[in-house]
Amino acid sequence: MRISYLLLLILILASCQSSPLSKRLNGSDSLVISFKYPNTDSVIKTVNTTEKKAIRRLLQFVDGKQTEQYKCGYDGNIIFFSKGEMLLPVIFKYSEEGCRYFLFDLDNKVMSTEMSNEAVDFLKSLAEGNAWY
Repeated sequence: MRISYLLLLILILASCQSSPLSKRLNGSDSLVISFKYPNTDSVIKTVNTTEKKAIRRLLQFVDGKQTEQYKCGYDGNIIFFSKGEMLLPVIFKYSEEGCRYFLFDLDNKVMSTEMSNEAVDFLKSLAEGNAWY
């Protein structure tokens, strides 16, 4: 009986710590990543997946520490979907050291989060045609 109360408490605490972005994208079942020529709308490569591990990983990358909103362009976008409906488009920049970020509009507020080195490596790998998660 005591263990069930402990598990319930852990679940409640875990749900309270979810970020607004995590809550918004929690039901994501697919995503599309478009890599573009820098600062243009011309697509170089598109990657899509329904693999839950890849979706969770990208969500973790995007849900990073908030940062200033850089104005140094973009390299592409990630669009999260649930049952065919777009949940959130996310713009990203990874190719320029010192200016790496994710940018998105959450509840009518433009937000920018830091891009980790792991996220940079992940996106570079996908852009090069490697499909590892």
